[in-house]
Amino acid sequence: MVDWERVEELRTKGWDWDRIADDSSVGYQAPRGVTDTGRALRSLYVRRARTASREEKTEKPKSSQRTDQKSRWTLARVGMLSTPLLAIWFLIAYSLPSPVGIFISAIPTLGLALAVAAFVLAFGLLRSEKKWSGPLRGALASGIILGLVVSAVVGIGGILAGFPTLTPITSAAPDNFHLAKNPVWTDTLTSSGKPVLFFFGSAACPYCSASSWAVVVALERFGSLTGTFFDTSSPSDVYPYTPETVLASAVLTSSYISFQVSETTYTGAVTLPGFGNEYQNAYYVAYDSTGSIPYIVIGGQYFAIGTLFSPMILAQLSPAQVQSQIAGQSGAAWSTAISPQADWLTAFLLKVDGGQPASILTQYPNVATDLAQIG
Repeated sequence: MVDWERVEELRTKGWDWDRIADDSSVGYQAPRGVTDTGRALRSLYVRRARTASREEKTEKPKSSQRTDQKSRWTLARVGMLSTPLLAIWFLIAYSLPSPVGIFISAIPTLGLALAVAAFVLAFGLLRSEKKWSGPLRGALASGIILGLVVSAVVGIGGILAGFPTLTPITSAAPDNFHLAKNPVWTDTLTSSGKPVLFFFGSAACPYCSASSWAVVVALERFGSLTGTFFDTSSPSDVYPYTPETVLASAVLTSSYISFQVSETTYTGAVTLPGFGNEYQNAYYVAYDSTGSIPYIVIGGQYFAIGTLFSPMILAQLSPAQVQSQIAGQSGAAWSTAISPQADWLTAFLLKVDGGQPASILTQYPNVATDLAQIG
């Protein structure tokens, strides 16, 4: 049995192969008939080295295969990466629906994606033998980092695009309105600095049609409203032919309030309008996740999502008859629906504009009562 370690030692000392083969500690015995023992030992050494090299090459793919198996993207690993990424993105987009949630909203889009990722993670862990391996820990760390990076990139993109910074709705306000603690939305289009009332809807929508009367009454308490005209809602929708005041081209001349509107005038079927600016877009995406119309924003702080009252109250009335009730401040439609909702809208407008003009409070006692409830 050749002591190959001894062979290597003697080679490093510079011994020739004949001398190494004759060394008793090497233990080399040449086959019968071999006279040149050094050359025979050298040939055996070379063959041994070649065999070892082939064995190393044969084993290498197996090692690589094991490495590939460890680094393979399993369901557990995919879930471990995507769940924290989407969770962080969801939380930040929910906390800042604009600008972080403006392109992909927290509710419902990111929420649904997060639920799917969590399911994939749970299912993957159930099938995985190791619940906390190195690759899973790496995927978790990567997911956290990516969640922060993606949120930051989206938020910066929203800011650069001109979207405002908004907070989530924090509580319910009186009369089914909602409150978000944002700075007051003032008119940046004309640089007037007046709080904005924004109306978003469709002339074909019966709920928009009914609500339009209260909006008109409230706005006219703050100034002069022009550019409106009468029409009726879609004949093929619920509450067909609901009388309305179309606001799409309305212009409010006021020292206190600015009016912005985005409304389609086609009454054949409900179609949603576009947005006149990034602020309108941001408030709609941030707070009207269900896509309900009409959608009314008062100063960026108070929101009416959906109709102010049932269109059924206006059934069998023409636009002229509704207007007659408003002018005479009498009739069922006026007393049970239009007047109460106009008072609430007026109170919310006073809340965001600092209570001006104060004469409204003395002229309309119910508005003063409503304003006191807003707090």
